[in-house]
Amino acid sequence: MRRLKFFMNSLPIKWRLTVWSSLFIVTLFLAYAGTQYLILNQWTMKQEQQTIQKSVDEIKLYFQDKSISDMPSTKSFLTKLNQKNQMIRILDHHGIPILTVTEDFEEKWVTPVTVKEEKIERKWHVEDHFLLARSPLKSGDFTGTLEIAINLENFEKLNKLMISVMAIGGLIGVVLCFLGGIILARQFVKPITALSETIDKIKHHGLTERVVFAENGDELSRLSQMFNEMMDRLELSFHQQKQFVEDASHELRTPIAIIEGHLAMLNRWGKNDPVVLDESLNASLQELNRLKTFSQELLALTRAEGLSASNHPEMEPAQPYEIVNQIVGDFQMLYPNFEFELQLQPLKSICLLLPADHWKQIVMIILDNAVKYSTDKKIIELEASQMENNRVQLRIRDYGIGIPSEEIGHVFDRFYRVDKARTRLAGGSGLGLAIAKRLIETYEGQIEMASTENEGSVVTLTMPYIRRKL
Repeated sequence: MRRLKFFMNSLPIKWRLTVWSSLFIVTLFLAYAGTQYLILNQWTMKQEQQTIQKSVDEIKLYFQDKSISDMPSTKSFLTKLNQKNQMIRILDHHGIPILTVTEDFEEKWVTPVTVKEEKIERKWHVEDHFLLARSPLKSGDFTGTLEIAINLENFEKLNKLMISVMAIGGLIGVVLCFLGGIILARQFVKPITALSETIDKIKHHGLTERVVFAENGDELSRLSQMFNEMMDRLELSFHQQKQFVEDASHELRTPIAIIEGHLAMLNRWGKNDPVVLDESLNASLQELNRLKTFSQELLALTRAEGLSASNHPEMEPAQPYEIVNQIVGDFQMLYPNFEFELQLQPLKSICLLLPADHWKQIVMIILDNAVKYSTDKKIIELEASQMENNRVQLRIRDYGIGIPSEEIGHVFDRFYRVDKARTRLAGGSGLGLAIAKRLIETYEGQIEMASTENEGSVVTLTMPYIRRKL
């Protein structure tokens, strides 16, 4: 058994499927053929028993009106009733044959035996198979036994014919099953083979390879489709990761180069010049502050990427009205030349299903961008409204530089900036909106942006809420 299992496991999957499917179909065929043979065998034997029983009944009925002493007429009747390969014999009460009629049946095969009750049984004489019926016989004052024996030669020939037909049919069935198994296995394994070949191509040629499949609506086509979708996401993730490394390297390269340049200048000749020394130190400190901010944003993004709502099973729901008012108050102190118009009444009676520090971080990111990219019209509007299904919206509008329509779909990508030179002067790294999007989606919220270039932008935050307890 172990050797067979080892042998099967060593075969390619196509041949394993062929062998197992063939064995399964052959087993079903043998079970069907065996059942059919048993049924036909039993039915044929029952027909033979009914035939011999009919002969017994006819003879017993004949002797009800006739006397067995009339030997010539009795023998004539039995001769007419007797069939080929059959014997009819009458015994007296001592078991001695008094009348025997036979045709192609050896009388010595059957030992004379008297009986008191009727019975039919199957007997063998060497290789000859026959059916024997014995029944008590009464005729007038005569009491004896009637014996009828039928050679089952035709029955055996029919059995052999059935076995031969089934054997030939079974052999043809095995061949057809094997050929059919090969065809089915090829069809079944074809998508798997294509999948395997595609994986090998991906290993040698990169992530652009895809499985070519026919949409049949079955599990294998669904598997191929899911594999292609997985590869699409993997390729996108790979390109995003590559872009992330390139952008992060670019962001780090500039401040490091500036600091290095100033330190080299001081080392060569500027350390003795107070003006140069002061300028270089201020520039280096400014770039170090940029590096610090950048590293903090990277850390915040990393934490947001690994965040899930289950990490805060017992979190205290955020009170959006108080938090937004506090943030706006802080911004008014930092940017006194800005005007903040608030319509936050719908936030008073609700709590948001996320931690307060995450809600504060999201709103601060949006307001910080609104301030950075505002132009002459320094007005920022915050408007809240309750929606159906226990969700609330907060819209933050600015009248700044806006975003071109072709760029709007990328603003939530990491490190993406519409105008990199202008954004760097404003102090941005392109991570803020990516962090906000990841945070708000963690708590089943949504963030959307609509913008018109040179007219301003509107960021809409949508979050589930619960009623505040009074």
